[in-house]
Amino acid sequence: MDDGTRAETDGPPGQGRLRGALNTVFVLVAVAGIGLSIWALVSDVLDLRTRAESRERVEEACGGLVDPDLVLALNGGVDRVELSDRYDIGTARSDSSCVVYRVGDPGTTYGHFSLGLTLYPANPNADEHRVGANHEPFDYFTAENRDDVTAAAQYTLPHPLGDGGLGEYDARTVTVRALCADGGTVSSVRAKATASYDGPVTSGDRHDLTVLARQAAERAAAANGCRAELPAVPSAFPEPRTTLGPAVKAGGTCAWYGRHIAAHGQGELPDRALAAPAGKAGAHDSCLLAMSPEGTERIWPAYEKSHPDGTDLDRVLTLRPLWMQTDTLVGDGTRGLRAGPLKGTPVVASSAGSAEGVRWASSVCGGRPAVHLMQVSFPYDDLLRDRLESLFRAYVEDATARRGCTGVTFPKASDLAGS
Repeated sequence: MDDGTRAETDGPPGQGRLRGALNTVFVLVAVAGIGLSIWALVSDVLDLRTRAESRERVEEACGGLVDPDLVLALNGGVDRVELSDRYDIGTARSDSSCVVYRVGDPGTTYGHFSLGLTLYPANPNADEHRVGANHEPFDYFTAENRDDVTAAAQYTLPHPLGDGGLGEYDARTVTVRALCADGGTVSSVRAKATASYDGPVTSGDRHDLTVLARQAAERAAAANGCRAELPAVPSAFPEPRTTLGPAVKAGGTCAWYGRHIAAHGQGELPDRALAAPAGKAGAHDSCLLAMSPEGTERIWPAYEKSHPDGTDLDRVLTLRPLWMQTDTLVGDGTRGLRAGPLKGTPVVASSAGSAEGVRWASSVCGGRPAVHLMQVSFPYDDLLRDRLESLFRAYVEDATARRGCTGVTFPKASDLAGS
């Protein structure tokens, strides 16, 4: 007897097949989910292993002087890096470095980070470093605006870390110095941390580069028995720039120049300036001054009279722009300075003179030797011959007063007039 039960339980034809298909789909999805979870777990394990290997590479090549996680975190972070086998840090060598590359697609590497370490011996006579004192601030051949070569420099000027006692930084590099107490074999330790990747360096990365450079300087100093107290990492990092502005509005490391032309007139002196913040304890600061195209045209008759070599105005505007740069170096950075080529005239602390377009004076700042330099482009110095002495004195007096330096030695007037 049909009581209707079969009709209620069987349902419409094909419903069983649909239920079976859905069950199969559910099972496949579950299996796929498990598979994906396993793959994600495997991928995470591989990433952790890759990162651990990268940390070990950084640790080994950079001599254990820096936090490898902080190195890997630069430029948004990276897990896989390679190290150049041509470089490694050695805390017993006077100069050494490590170079870290970001690994991209298989077979490709990109710049990421480098660390340079310099140890200055306590005996300055044992120091074999050689450093050129001359600059070339403008790119004459690939400048974006060939009609205005002095609009922007091809490098930024050193900016002080805080008051400069820790060191300085520029567009891509942070330099930290550990000054050793007397009695050891090392006078100071310098560490340079550089962002080697393309694109701008963020304020956050500049902070991390400062931490890395400070770590390296402090740890290398300790490894060499150097007793040093390093200032803390500052919180602010003003952005370095390359664009020159009106000299009359210049501040910071060029403030002295604005005061000078306000008091004595501009005449044939530069009308553009590139300055950086002025640190009272800085071991290196600079001021770049240059003449605009309009200024060059204005003084052109006087220029031709001072240098009648047949050079035309267009050549001066594009290939021989009129400029000068001042630099103050304090401490071990004064060692090995050369005017002109690296085998050129020694620029010795405690002396004064001129050579190869460079004039220099010397002083003692906080018990350390200091050199104050002014380079004037050739043949612009011929035109400025009558004004260079007062201009150079204005610069040196400002640089030494700001730092409380003593024992200032100036070059002879004849050295300032021509070199």
